[in-house]
Amino acid sequence: MLSIIIPVYNNLFFTQMIIGLIQQTTKIDYEIILIDNRSVEPGMPTYLDWIKDHKTLNLFQNIKVIKNVENMGVAKAWNQGIMAAQGEYIAIINNDILIDNDCFERLIKYLDSGETDIISPAFTRLAMPENWHKMALRQKFAPPVLVEGAKGFFYIFKKELIKKLKKPKEGYFIDEQFDMLWYEDTDLFMRCKQARCKAKSTNTVLIHHFESKTIALIPDANKYKAENRDKYNKKYIDT
Repeated sequence: MLSIIIPVYNNLFFTQMIIGLIQQTTKIDYEIILIDNRSVEPGMPTYLDWIKDHKTLNLFQNIKVIKNVENMGVAKAWNQGIMAAQGEYIAIINNDILIDNDCFERLIKYLDSGETDIISPAFTRLAMPENWHKMALRQKFAPPVLVEGAKGFFYIFKKELIKKLKKPKEGYFIDEQFDMLWYEDTDLFMRCKQARCKAKSTNTVLIHHFESKTIALIPDANKYKAENRDKYNKKYIDT
């Protein structure tokens, strides 16, 4: 089974869109784990409560909702999702993305082949190209190329990877010293490299990332970027 972890903070439109796309395009057994960082946008809390209260409906029976009483940030939300995950495979994705048919299935094949331990798709960003669906179809049949580096807004790994990486001083799998947002993914991929595991991206799966839809809603977001960069440098460069 695949566990799809999606932290959310407001952005009702994008949250509904990605849930619908997952339901329409994913044929393997999966669960969706939504971690709500205290959304206050009108309609968002009601929508999440409605999902929780209608678990008997086929449409929502494989969706878990975890509601935080405050905005815990990305690292803690990812850890919450990972600890709740039941799947052999874990996907961590943003809600402000567009996916193509069977993208999860195709990415998982790279993990099963042993070519990489973490896999991310290729992506377009910001303004969506008018011919995006044709681009995604063309990439699906392109000669496969794996490049170094994964993307924090969409990556998949096998749950067994958790045992291979050194656990951070804080948190369960993701280092929670990186407050709110930024550098929690960079840290994870560095720890993956240190453990001689591979984090790569493929050209054969294309998504679209509308980008920064949540960041734009976080007060003083650049403050966290600077602070977390300093923490990252202290952890890996200054020592």
